[in-house]
Amino acid sequence: MKKFIKSVYLIAISGLLIFTGCKKGDDGPAGAAGPVGPAGPVGTANIIYSSWMDSNPWTNSTTSVGAGKKTFYFDIAAPKITADIIDKGTVLVYVKFISDPDGAGIAKLLPSIYYNIGGADTQYRFQYGLFLNKIRVICDILPSGLPSNNNKIRYIIIPGGVPNARTADYTRMSYGEVCRLYNITE
Repeated sequence: MKKFIKSVYLIAISGLLIFTGCKKGDDGPAGAAGPVGPAGPVGTANIIYSSWMDSNPWTNSTTSVGAGKKTFYFDIAAPKITADIIDKGTVLVYVKFISDPDGAGIAKLLPSIYYNIGGADTQYRFQYGLFLNKIRVICDILPSGLPSNNNKIRYIIIPGGVPNARTADYTRMSYGEVCRLYNITE
């Protein structure tokens, strides 16, 4: 019985030391959490973005074929496109068309339709797909033609933990508004 009482006594003393060993705000033992520090500077909330790049080289698709259209694609190596980004994040792809009838240098969110020098005789339908470690930019051309190698492309990756990223309506925001929202250099 004496051994039992000593064991209970030792457990009670140990518990008391554990629960009262550190007061709130103490640095505590090594590895313990200390006081909360000041807020850091406003940043890009883990936003990842590429520089502007040329849209080349285009590859003629052998799987997306059909009467009255030609399909081309090119792949962008993007090692930050992970399964978690695909499942929980948001990826935006923008293009600046070299001869955009809306004005040179306007960044447009994909998917987007570009009409050859403002005419409706040839349509370039740009879209994109996500794969692990890459983004595939796709161009369907109706009825036929070749996409320019000089259009500029850029992507923005917004991780899943960024508040409201998946519910934001980026189609209603200009490229500049998205850049300001996430503190991205235009």
